[in-house]
Amino acid sequence: MEATYPLARVFTDKTNNLNVFFDESPTANQFVQLRDIGKCVVEFCELDFSQCLEEIKKLNTETVSSNFEEIKNRFWYIVDLLKDKHPYVQFFLNSQMVLTFYGSDKSKEEQVDSIIHMFYYYVDLQNTYRIALEVCLSDEVLNEYTLPERLLLFGNNFPTFNRYMLRTRYGIAPMSYGEFDKSRVIRYSDPDEVDMKKVLADTHRDSQTPINMTNYFVIQTLEEMLYLEFMEMLKRGIRIKRCALCDKYFVLADKRKREYCDRVYKGNRTCKQIGAKLKFNKSVEGDQFLQEFQTIYNRMYSRYYRIDAWDSDRLTNKLSEEEFKQWSYLASQLRLAYKEGHITGKQMIEKLSKSTEYEKE
Repeated sequence: MEATYPLARVFTDKTNNLNVFFDESPTANQFVQLRDIGKCVVEFCELDFSQCLEEIKKLNTETVSSNFEEIKNRFWYIVDLLKDKHPYVQFFLNSQMVLTFYGSDKSKEEQVDSIIHMFYYYVDLQNTYRIALEVCLSDEVLNEYTLPERLLLFGNNFPTFNRYMLRTRYGIAPMSYGEFDKSRVIRYSDPDEVDMKKVLADTHRDSQTPINMTNYFVIQTLEEMLYLEFMEMLKRGIRIKRCALCDKYFVLADKRKREYCDRVYKGNRTCKQIGAKLKFNKSVEGDQFLQEFQTIYNRMYSRYYRIDAWDSDRLTNKLSEEEFKQWSYLASQLRLAYKEGHITGKQMIEKLSKSTEYEKE
């Protein structure tokens, strides 16, 4: 399959960064270094699409032919609602719009249906990646199993997940001792302004090889980008953890022990800034309630992901995906309500126990 613009060229190196050129066309691109591999996947799972979906419901799609241009303009507006809310979601949604409206031979009705489906599909994709992160990379869930077991377990429940085929190419890049040197990335508005001979001479002089070649990924869809980043997390052993304050997952960028994320919690203060004080005031009894919560949560996970099915195609789950999804959402809301002081630990456990028949497992 030939890659067409817009696309992204993603360079990986020995650091936990992704070096990305977002190419709108052969002559227009933007370079971004995405730090802490996995952070963008986690933030995608927390991204709020509700306003976009509300605007889509307002569209008049009964007479597409007569108001096609108006619908297209509205779609551009909807995508722009996500501007600056995620490092690359808006770029790839824009890319899909360009490919659908200007690069396909579909009818106008089919183009509109395709874009609407795209938004709802990515909302479903959020749930898939929430489960992928939790099953494969959280030390709080299914921690009695090895990472290979957990990955295979997840793959058997989501068999289409591992069917992506990422395209790669080779290119000249400013690599130095296994790291991508972003300081030597050239930014220009006009290609004719660049002294290419000097650039190539400098690249060769600083290289440890006859020519500074490296492979990179050609990424054209949001699905491919998320898959690449998630697989890099697995390959590098990058873990995630639930914030002790806001209850959202965050990436453990190194081996230092962390309890709180960098998200803004209240006002202009982050969870990390105010978490230490709250933790000091937190009683041992509170920790015991959270431990009991995690025990119940892990039991429910074991009902959904039956370990006796990890190496087979047998359907032995006692909970369906939809049942577990609904229960997991309720459990997370109870845990957050307890952490914020809206309910007591005893109330949290009582409500959690009433929401499931886990003891009959």
